[in-house]
Order: sequence, then structure tokens, then C-alpha cells
Amino acid sequence: MNKPSRRAVVRTGVWAVPAVTIATAAPAFAAVSGTPPVVVSGKGSVCKDPGEGQNTKDYEFTVYFTNETGDPQTVNVANFNFKDRDNTPDPASVVVPANAVDFPFLIKVLNFDDSSSNPVATIEYTVSSSGSTVYSASITFKTPIHPC
Repeated sequence: MNKPSRRAVVRTGVWAVPAVTIATAAPAFAAVSGTPPVVVSGKGSVCKDPGEGQNTKDYEFTVYFTNETGDPQTVNVANFNFKDRDNTPDPASVVVPANAVDFPFLIKVLNFDDSSSNPVATIEYTVSSSGSTVYSASITFKTPIHPC
């Protein structure tokens, strides 16, 4: 009786036990619930910049933060999602003064080729006093959207 070679055993072993690998992307931060030290107002304002015609629209969103602490807080906006499109504002951070109510922060969305109906956005952000905890809030903007 012939003894199989090591090469034949390895070759057969590879096919005998197929491996299935499934990779999924994990977010860098996981959003959490709870009351953040700086909250986003559910209201916001938006206007459309002039130019570019009906197929390319640039928008200016104003988001309002309320600092519920007695210390200034740095808010870093990780993502601003408008109509299923992620945007990272530039600049992405703002210092919200202590006890500030409805402190404005401007976010520009450029080259957006969609209609202005149903302007609801989701913002994900961190606050300096909370470390890497990510907070999420929904903001509804008034319609119709007027020119800036």
C-alpha cells in the first residue's frame, strides 16, 4: 500500500474543510443614548446658496447647540447626514460657551444634487467632557428653503 505524500494530504485537507470569512465594517464610534452635556436643538435653519442651477445646489445649514454645563465645551461634529449623504463639516468643531442656549454652528453642504423637500438631517458629535462618546440627534429644517 502506497503512503500518500504530505503534499497530497495538504492539498486534500484544504478542500475538505472550506473556510468562510465574512467581514463587516465596524464604526469608529458607537452612538449612545443619554443626555449629552451639549444638546442639539431640534430646530435648525437652512438656505440655498445662489448659482449652479437646479441640478447642483449648495446649502448652508445652521445647527443650534445648548451647553447645559457651567464650563465651555468643544463640540466635534463627526458626521452630518442629509438625505442619506454623509458630510464632514469644515471646520468640524466649535467651542460652545458655558450655559449657552441655541449657540449657532454653520455647516455647508456643497454640490448637492437633490430637491430641497423634507430637509431632515442627523448629526453625530462628541463633546470634550465626554471623551469619545458619540451622540446623535435629528434636526428638522423649515421648508421651503429660501436663497441665502
